[in-house]
Amino acid sequence: MKGIYKKGEMTRLAKKLFEEERQIKRLDGWFLAQEIQMQMEGKYKDREIKAAESLKEIVRTIPLSVSDYAIFVGTQRDSFARSYALINPTFKVEEFSGYCDPTVVFNDIEPNDEFTQDRIDKVRNHTKETDYVRQLTKVYDQFADDMKEVAYFVEQVTGHLIPDFRAALKYGLKSMIESLELKEGSNYEAMKISLESVLILAKRYQEILKEKLRGASEERKVQIKFMLDTLYKVPENGAENLYEAIQMFLLLWQVMCLEQAPNPFAFSVGNADRIFEPYRKDMDREKASELLKHFLVFFNVADRSWAISQNILIGGRDISGEDLTNETSYALLDAYYDMNLPQPILSVKLHKNTPEKLYRELGRFFFTPGMLTPSLFNDDSLFEVLRAHGVAEEDLPDISIAGCQEPLIMGKDNGNTTNSWLNLAKILELTLNKGRSTITGEKIADLPQGILSNVREDFYRNTELFVHRMTEAANGVSSALSNQRVPFLSCFMGGMENGIDLRDTENQGTKYNGSGCLIHGVSVVADSFIAIDTLLKERPQDADRLLVALSNNFENDRELQDFLLSCHKFGNNIEDVDKEVVELTNKISELVRSQKNYLGNSFRPDFSSPSTHLLYGYWVGATPDGRKQREMLGYGVDPLFGEAINGMGFRMLSTMKLPFEQMNGGYASHLGIDPKYFRSKDVEEKGLEFKNKIITPLFFNPEQGKVSPFYLYVNVTTPEILRKVLKDPKKYAPSGVYIMRIHGTFVNFLDLAPAIQQDIIKRLDLQSTTLA
Repeated sequence: MKGIYKKGEMTRLAKKLFEEERQIKRLDGWFLAQEIQMQMEGKYKDREIKAAESLKEIVRTIPLSVSDYAIFVGTQRDSFARSYALINPTFKVEEFSGYCDPTVVFNDIEPNDEFTQDRIDKVRNHTKETDYVRQLTKVYDQFADDMKEVAYFVEQVTGHLIPDFRAALKYGLKSMIESLELKEGSNYEAMKISLESVLILAKRYQEILKEKLRGASEERKVQIKFMLDTLYKVPENGAENLYEAIQMFLLLWQVMCLEQAPNPFAFSVGNADRIFEPYRKDMDREKASELLKHFLVFFNVADRSWAISQNILIGGRDISGEDLTNETSYALLDAYYDMNLPQPILSVKLHKNTPEKLYRELGRFFFTPGMLTPSLFNDDSLFEVLRAHGVAEEDLPDISIAGCQEPLIMGKDNGNTTNSWLNLAKILELTLNKGRSTITGEKIADLPQGILSNVREDFYRNTELFVHRMTEAANGVSSALSNQRVPFLSCFMGGMENGIDLRDTENQGTKYNGSGCLIHGVSVVADSFIAIDTLLKERPQDADRLLVALSNNFENDRELQDFLLSCHKFGNNIEDVDKEVVELTNKISELVRSQKNYLGNSFRPDFSSPSTHLLYGYWVGATPDGRKQREMLGYGVDPLFGEAINGMGFRMLSTMKLPFEQMNGGYASHLGIDPKYFRSKDVEEKGLEFKNKIITPLFFNPEQGKVSPFYLYVNVTTPEILRKVLKDPKKYAPSGVYIMRIHGTFVNFLDLAPAIQQDIIKRLDLQSTTLA
């Protein structure tokens, strides 16, 4: 690349490329892909061959272009619609119903002269009649009563996987295709056809670049010829340098996403620094960073970066505990810092031997206003947790993060991570009211009348009832999704060896397989149990009064609400309520893990709530902890907002008691931190201060004596600062981008729906994290 780009030129182009992408208001490629699939209907009887040939036809015919600012070819634009609710300015909490109807996406395309309403409706109506949608609709209809007020929820998981492209980068697709030609069976044939799609894509980009040569300046001609020379080599052959590796990776990713259009949310890269370091060779950190800036821009789609929750991971350790951070790790950090893009997510694995250099370099992210902040993972604990749940020793270094925070093994693990969602707080509400909603008055389930003194037994019995139905529903939607085969993705998830499609529900195509269950409301339920105990002990005459107050949302009994709010709450290092949370977490984990998915593998307990603490809380009535109806639930494993009142130390002590060994599906935890508590002279020193004040006490506390916490994200800011940003964005965010953590992902704070902006402000909860 010497002599092709002047110093800083690639960075300038990357920023112009992102600026250009943010000007795109329409996303129509996904619709064309759906239309092409419709036209392929009936041509192939075999599901795998049909999927592969459809993918090839999409790649052959979908419109392509190359920006004058691009140094690589490739885009995700044609795989995504303007669908993700939380960054849609028209989003309303009360209208959210999940992403369960695949035909709703057709509302996201605005009709015009080219995409007429009749044309849209034709594809929509065809989609409704596919085996996939008909089977899916049947499942949702069967379990509609349970899900309409979110006692539980299920969804067909599309993304939330981590493909392993390393062999493809090393050996090239020609070698992979030749190996598949030696194997018999329609699945192997489908995989071969799907891989050929990438070669077709590369040739189409070659033709575009040849055309662009004609009117290009002399400087741009040199760049285009270099791009062409690269495409003549990869993806057919293996990569030999970082530029070739990135270009090949982008083409593979583009085809992988097209295979699942529309909206394959939360595909993740995995350990990116380890993937690309072998190709960096003698390239210095600065030059590598410039290339990686273009890599990051690729993950941003159109005006609001609609390709949500695609995760890139750096850092971590090997089996012996040695650090695996490398020069590409730091080059990626430089690229992230300079670009500060709404996507993709940055995650960092830390461990006891993480070098201080990494903490120093992370300081600039945490202590620069409006800057993205990485998710932090304790790799030592992840090794322990996943090892205990069956992951082979040799696979542990490949622990990666899918989507927001779900730990999976790169290229070997189909975790179906967001397959089911369990709302414990709603089940408690229904338990106290004979299965009737206090929100709407509707009968959700036939449950016997419980009594307060027996609330735990009744609650656990009813939870088991709902969990069994949830499992049946979750397996049903997975079975429906199996109609949509993915031969291309399967090549990078074990299919090259076993010939089994990733989504096969009768034969296991990946080394590891499970189904996820995201569990909500732990702190609300535990706090409620303690409040009921306290009421029955101190004011037994008010037992009946509690049920009346709950049904009326405390409107006529504020005195009783104040009493309930004064009871012990999780997050303050108080023995009885902390013990209650631990017991609840253990029992629910064991119940969830006892459920078997479509292949007979266990569901994985995941105590996270990606903004669903707000969305599902909207459907939960008043609870005995004093929380009013429709208010948020506790986020992940965190205390409910406003209940941890004794500062960071006490909150950490409560958190560290949790049984993290149970959480092999993952969990969520957030700290809003006031920057005033960090007084070092520069951001690097503050990075070390952050390690000493936050990370070491939480992740690597020598007094722990059990599995330590393994996940955390932070927002280092105050409500006052964010209110100023909203009031005067031109002053505080002149670029139009001000990054904040929303849950496991970060987004442009200015892109968020107002309800989500206010949720972030409220959930900073600085009283719970005071270091004074």
